[in-house]
Amino acid sequence: MNEKKTIKRFVDFGFGFPIVILNAPMLKVREVWTPNINQKVLQTKVVTYLCHYQGRLLGSHVKFLRLFLEMTVSSFADHLGLSHPAVLKWEKLGINPTGMNWSTEKDIRMLAFSKISKSSKDFLELYKSLEFKSLSREEVELVLRWG
Repeated sequence: MNEKKTIKRFVDFGFGFPIVILNAPMLKVREVWTPNINQKVLQTKVVTYLCHYQGRLLGSHVKFLRLFLEMTVSSFADHLGLSHPAVLKWEKLGINPTGMNWSTEKDIRMLAFSKISKSSKDFLELYKSLEFKSLSREEVELVLRWG
């Protein structure tokens, strides 16, 4: 029988940047404690968080959102009216801010949100809520409550 437990604070690095999961259900598999979390559900929660995120997108966020959209670098760039090298440059920044202009960030967030929500009301609320803010390093931690 598989052992189970809950960890109050678990940090997952599976999407290229740290995600803090509070009250993470864990399952012991081959003597290793592993998150017992549906990855599709986690992915959708992370996309929702990043779309509403009040800080600047990091390079790893851009890459995660592009992969979530199932787009190549070229198709992503073309869709947003960007250059292929610009997208590569941002993604290579990893856990550093991209420095892209704010309107491009909003376009990326709105594009990602359009894949998870078809509600025009939710779409409009997101658009109205997005405003440029520069957050400190301590404020950019992505924290999700589970369960």
